[in-house]
Amino acid sequence: MVPLTATHLFVRWLHLLAMGVALGGSVLAWGVSRVADAADPETRLAVARAYEVTFWGALGVLVMTGVGNLGALAPAIPRGQWGVAFFVKLGFLLVVLVGSAVRTATVRAASDATTPATTTLQRGYALTTLALVAVVALAAVMAHG
Repeated sequence: MVPLTATHLFVRWLHLLAMGVALGGSVLAWGVSRVADAADPETRLAVARAYEVTFWGALGVLVMTGVGNLGALAPAIPRGQWGVAFFVKLGFLLVVLVGSAVRTATVRAASDATTPATTTLQRGYALTTLALVAVVALAAVMAHG
């Protein structure tokens, strides 16, 4: 077991905070995109644009802190179920990355369109939310064996 220093603890908390921002923001964007009467298309797009900037910033922090966490574990990376969960988590992260690039392009296109495709945005945020929930579930499996 690697001893926890204040730096390790800070990096882990920063990692958790960034995931909270990414997941919480996707839930918010999904919720706003689903509300037909309360949010006009401009409000939906404003929330979507704000989330995209926040998401990519949070993803950058997640990657940096994830690499830092992995570097702290590197001498003692477990095999077996933990290793399988780790590679499945990386696979989900790759899917989230590719899907998010498509989602961001959709938000940009919707910003330029006269009638934005709000159903497409709703589906994009739903898929982002579900994929991030799967990543969090895999992280819980990894953390608790």
